[in-house]
Parts: sequence; C-alpha cells; structure tokens
Amino acid sequence: MAGASVFRRRFITRRLLLLTLLFGVRAGAQSPMNESQVKAMFVYNFLKFVEWPADSHRTSDPFIVLIIGDGPTADATEQFLESKTIGDQKVSVRRTRWDQSLQGARAAFVVESDGKRLHHILDAAASAGVLTIGEGEGFATRGGVIALLVEDRKVRFDVDTTAAQVARLRVSSKLLALTHAVRSSTDRPGSQQ
Repeated sequence: MAGASVFRRRFITRRLLLLTLLFGVRAGAQSPMNESQVKAMFVYNFLKFVEWPADSHRTSDPFIVLIIGDGPTADATEQFLESKTIGDQKVSVRRTRWDQSLQGARAAFVVESDGKRLHHILDAAASAGVLTIGEGEGFATRGGVIALLVEDRKVRFDVDTTAAQVARLRVSSKLLALTHAVRSSTDRPGSQQ
C-alpha cells in the first residue's frame, strides 16, 4: 500500500514538472492572461513538440506560421509569435485567406468555422505537411491535428494522430502525455477507409 502511494506521488510530481517545462508557469506580479493569450501560448509551445520531415524545410528558412481567419485568438497568436524562435529559426507570422497556398509554411492556426473552407484548408495542409491547430472539439474530429478546447475555464487540447501521420508530422510523446484526448480521424465523416 505504501509503495502505491509513493508511486502515485512521484507520478503526480513528474506530471507537474512536465507541465511546467512544456508550458511554463509565469510567476510574479504580472497581470493574468486572458483566454486568447493562453491559447496563443499553447500554440507556440505546440510548435516546439512537433517534428517535420527532415527534407521538408531548410534550417536557414524562417519558421513560417500562417494564421487563417480572424478573431481575438488569431490576433493574440500573431502578437505572441512575432518575436519568437523555434530552435535557431525565427518565427515569421503571416495572415492569409482560406483559399491561398500553404506552401512553405510549417504550421497554420486556423480560425475558420465554414465547413467547406475548413475541409479545403485541412486537405491542403495535409498535402503540404503543415501542422494545423484550431479551436473546438470539432476541429480535431474533422482532420485538424491539434484542437484547443476550453473546459471548466481551463484550456486543454486534443491531438488527432492520424491527421498528424497523413501530414508526415511526428507529435512528441511528451505532448501526447498531456493531451486531453488522442483521437483518430479515420472514423470522421467523409474519411476514406
């Protein structure tokens, strides 16, 4: 019995440490972040825990993140990413429309609710090897790779591992360990078996 208690405490301690390492805990007299700012921070941290195929981009190129759509989270994400780097690469944020090319991008934060437009974006992103991040449970069930959710006033996320594989992306096991739900889009409406 005592062994199980020690094991559980160690598990909880490791999980808290991992959360701190992945998403950082801001201490001090800073003002609290609003939901859009927290989501923007999550988007940035997701970029650090995904691997793209070695032949997909040169390390001398900027790390291009597209923002497709408008809204407070899109604005907060653009502002948050402006001065960031991923490894040695400077992040370059570009706003784009749903029907524009995703060529050269590593990731796309998608704020689009129209089903046909979203389907077009997700298909193009999968073909181009672009990580897609969006909002709401429906995003992951429609083929987006990472979906941000708000439950009990806390931001959580789902990962669709099938969508990641189709885009030739590898999501870190460290990130998957923190996922609210790991999904597979093979059962989504309109997917081919």
